[in-house]
Amino acid sequence: MKFKGNLIKLFSYFVLCVAAAILLYSKNASAETSSATSKVVDTLTTVNISNDQGGNLDSEISQWDKFRVNATFNLDGKDVKEGDTTELTLENPIIIKSTDFEIRDPKSNEIIAQAKVDAVTKKITLTYTKFVETHSDVSGNFFFYAAVDSGKQKQNGDVPVKVNVNNKLKYEGKVKYGVIGSDNTFVLFKTSWIATADNKTIGYRVSVNRTKENINNAKVVDTLQFGSAQYDKDSFRILKGEWKQVNGKWKLENAQDVTANYTVTVTNNSFEINLGNVTSEDQFQIEYKVQLNYTPVDGESFTNNVSILGNDNVVADAKSNTKIQIAGGTGVGYVYTINVHKTDNKNQPLKGAKFQIIREANQQVIGEYTTNDNGNITVKNLLKDKYIIKEIEAPAGYIIDVPETIVNPADFSSDYSVTKDVVNSPTTTTTTEAPTTVVTTTEAPTTVATTTEAPTTVVTTTEAPTTVATTTEAPTTVVTTTEAPTTVATTTTEAPTTVVTTTTEAPTTVATTTTEAPTTIVSTTEGSSTAVVTTETTTTSELPNTGTKSMNMFVAILSVVMGSALVLFNKKKTQN
Repeated sequence: MKFKGNLIKLFSYFVLCVAAAILLYSKNASAETSSATSKVVDTLTTVNISNDQGGNLDSEISQWDKFRVNATFNLDGKDVKEGDTTELTLENPIIIKSTDFEIRDPKSNEIIAQAKVDAVTKKITLTYTKFVETHSDVSGNFFFYAAVDSGKQKQNGDVPVKVNVNNKLKYEGKVKYGVIGSDNTFVLFKTSWIATADNKTIGYRVSVNRTKENINNAKVVDTLQFGSAQYDKDSFRILKGEWKQVNGKWKLENAQDVTANYTVTVTNNSFEINLGNVTSEDQFQIEYKVQLNYTPVDGESFTNNVSILGNDNVVADAKSNTKIQIAGGTGVGYVYTINVHKTDNKNQPLKGAKFQIIREANQQVIGEYTTNDNGNITVKNLLKDKYIIKEIEAPAGYIIDVPETIVNPADFSSDYSVTKDVVNSPTTTTTTEAPTTVVTTTEAPTTVATTTEAPTTVVTTTEAPTTVATTTEAPTTVVTTTEAPTTVATTTTEAPTTVVTTTTEAPTTVATTTTEAPTTIVSTTEGSSTAVVTTETTTTSELPNTGTKSMNMFVAILSVVMGSALVLFNKKKTQN
């Protein structure tokens, strides 16, 4: 019994020792982890601003306009590790108008850094991934969208733009700002914005009768100018109140929801709302959303028109143009070009071929084009997206060999253009010579001792499938039979023999098949994209700590504890 008690005490002592060893190991591991804490590092080499398409920002902007903040980075010599960060902040009155984005390697599509946007503090934090440890000489660029905060900027003129990196001023510039004092007092006014993070929903707001007009039988008609989209019928909201300007902004005060009082008639690409007789006291705000059926790309724009009619006559028009502006995007607005070169099968240019350029995402026909004297078509101001070059009419005397040619985003080269060669074969013509009928006339043979009253006349008539008989007067009778359907007849006497051969030339059909040589595509990145150029060399830095050192220490401590426990156990047993 005493022995069992000692055994229990010994086991308890052993458990306590093991717990202490585990605690010591945990502290050691924690210390090792803290020694590898991420750091803040300045990797940005340049920072500048541009207009929303990446060009020079030399025109005036309004409170609704956005511009780009562009940056380049280079990690060479910075000892950047996974988890390290770079912080970029804007100073008042400039605000960030983008959401979170990623910076990717254009070749492998691996993520180089995650960009976290905090619109409240106006800060963007770049957190680098494992990519920076497995690749050398990592560099690249990115951009995001910014705007002037009209709530803080109360005057027209130059507005400073200051960008700090890790709390140090990195860039200082300015933009021209000029909207304060513009009252936008219109009968009809329309604004729009991107309503969801996936950029597939557009929000619209139509201001009606800010000018306090009287309009009989007023009707609001809205029309979409783009395809692959539809109105969200459940999103319509009609508010009635009084339009007033507050701190330079229009606001519908005392607004009441009157949606239930009106009928909204929606068709495929338009809607209509009858407001009845509108007086100066009737002022409205109409809100609704449009859902895209595909994911748009950076720089894409969507135009939407709205009109107000009185007694079916247009009183006023308004238009909104919504731009897709995605931070870190790989496109630079409408700056891409497709070239088409049309030739025949002998590589000679062809004039007069007609093509359609179609954007695949929404099946939008960009336009119809005809090749010039050099067989060329040039289509500019395109997005970096997938397109279909569709031949709809070949030049006279030629046929369409390949109706559609595909242009993929990766096909665009570093000069933002792509050229596609399209070949036409000549129209096939079949010519058949008429069959030749041979008439052979032979005088009476001299080897026959027969008196012939007249020269023998041989008449051969071939009319498939007719049997032709040739007759001479006595003493010699020659009969020639042509078997159908042979079109060549040969009449033979014993001597002399005349042989006539008739050849019918077969029609010739020429078919030419031209195979376009495979194209090697090299994808490069323009100045404002998120593309990062990396070398192919893979550099492996010092292997990460796997915890071997700490595990060895743990094993050593555990061995001492167990050895002590065994000695104590034997001692107790001897005493007993």
